[in-house]
Amino acid sequence: MLSSILVGLDGSDYSHSAIELGIYLARKTGALLVGLGVVDEPTIRDAEPRFIAGGVPYAEPVLYRERIASARREVELFLSQFSLRCAEADVACKVLEDVGLPYEQIELQAQRYDLILMGQQTRFHFETQEGYDDTVRRVLKNSPRPVIAVPARLNIKLDDPGRTILVAYDGSLQAARALQAFQTSGLAGVAPTIVVSVSSEQLEASRAAERAIDYLRQHDIKAEAHPVTTDKATAPVLLEAAAAHKSVLIVIGGYGKPILLEFFMGSVTRTLLAESPVPLFLYH
Repeated sequence: MLSSILVGLDGSDYSHSAIELGIYLARKTGALLVGLGVVDEPTIRDAEPRFIAGGVPYAEPVLYRERIASARREVELFLSQFSLRCAEADVACKVLEDVGLPYEQIELQAQRYDLILMGQQTRFHFETQEGYDDTVRRVLKNSPRPVIAVPARLNIKLDDPGRTILVAYDGSLQAARALQAFQTSGLAGVAPTIVVSVSSEQLEASRAAERAIDYLRQHDIKAEAHPVTTDKATAPVLLEAAAAHKSVLIVIGGYGKPILLEFFMGSVTRTLLAESPVPLFLYH
């Protein structure tokens, strides 16, 4: 069962949605909600010019100090807003402020907690970079804990009747690890579970789904198998299934294909991070 949840805070709409999902899960499980803000000092430092005219190096550029101070103020604002929202929701929380590369600090702090919540897109380099960065992808490839990646808007009411959790299962090592992480998290009790296996071969899809069903059954988790036989790309099929079954969460093994296969065929994980309107439970 979940006893603690780490939320990466970057001030974006995705981050706000992650907080709301964290509050929902904390209410369901009694978990402590931990907000983490990171002052991205290494990237700010690297963004500064190293020399002035004539090749004389800067000792400590004024702009660098100003950017660090600005980033710290922003992070403190994120943490303050997080604390206020948790207080409004009557959810136990704590805040952490770290300095360093965001993905490294999230991975380090995650060793203390059960689950990570982040946006499907992230903007931890807000002081030096417009738009979104690659922090969530870096964390997914090296995280010691499962990650729930959250869309910018939660367009679903999590407590509505008929909602499900969709487990995407293809029989790969990554899918098996994600399934176990999902089972141990205790999240299976949030909504009924369905297992969707996608393959061009009917027998392969059915067998993969049945293995996942058997595993869940041994842990007293009831689930229904929904094998899908198709030659279509996997990600759109999973999104169609999630919509049809009113899923509030998609469980999937992150970056499951070999690197060359991902290059030629595209990554299911990458596509879902870009397009899924449903939060993604990912474990690599």
